[in-house]
Amino acid sequence: MLKRFGLLGLLLLSVTCSTSKVSGRNQLLLFSEQRMTQMGVEAYAQMTGTDKVPVSTDARYTTPLYRVGRAISQAAELQHKPGYDWEFKVIDDKKTVNAWALPGGKIAFYTGIYPILQDEAGMAIVMGHEVMHAILRHGNERMSQSAAAQVILAGAAIGLNDSKYRGEIMGALGVGASVGVILPFSRKHESEADEYGLYLAAAAGYDPEAGIGVWERMAAMSEGKRPPEFMSTHPDPLNRIKNMRKWMPKAKAIYAQSRKAQPARLPDIN
Repeated sequence: MLKRFGLLGLLLLSVTCSTSKVSGRNQLLLFSEQRMTQMGVEAYAQMTGTDKVPVSTDARYTTPLYRVGRAISQAAELQHKPGYDWEFKVIDDKKTVNAWALPGGKIAFYTGIYPILQDEAGMAIVMGHEVMHAILRHGNERMSQSAAAQVILAGAAIGLNDSKYRGEIMGALGVGASVGVILPFSRKHESEADEYGLYLAAAAGYDPEAGIGVWERMAAMSEGKRPPEFMSTHPDPLNRIKNMRKWMPKAKAIYAQSRKAQPARLPDIN
């Protein structure tokens, strides 16, 4: 049975493993970039195109997002050449502190994150992070990891049909697939997007030091409210600050060579 799982894993890796041009890390990618982009477009339409989703047209909120999004995406195209049709939307939800990216360069920010960002430099840090999720193909990789885990679990189910311990073993495999593979992999994605997003924001002319303030405010807001890091898809804010300080010399060197932006303060959220 173990031999069967090993052969299945080797087959998946041999067919679909590629090396990221940005990070140099090997990635399991089961889906084409064209297919992922199409899924991103469809999901974006569903997530921002219904009456239930309050997409803002208020220029106070949209103008800074468009300005920062344009600067970051232009830097991304210059450096990484993804060729995306970039799109940015504001979701008017003051209680949700979040931003996200879909494959193909489809980005959304919630108004609830504006007070944490404070100004366009803070927005650029998070924008760089979200843009790098798309460029680093994290959506593809996460879906591929999940699909591979399901295949292996299905194989395990077939191989354990005659075992009286089948339920217990399948339960252990399920926990292993979730906590041992998928969640830690998601944390790796977040750290990668943090690092390369910091460099991208710096290249676009935004002071990378703004990232420290963003995560200090995030840590203060979320203190005592987060699950333990090993059970979360996102790194702890204090660990993100520690990592950003480690990456800061390189980011500052990139910023020194950039054409400096003039970041405006973000509007108050009424």
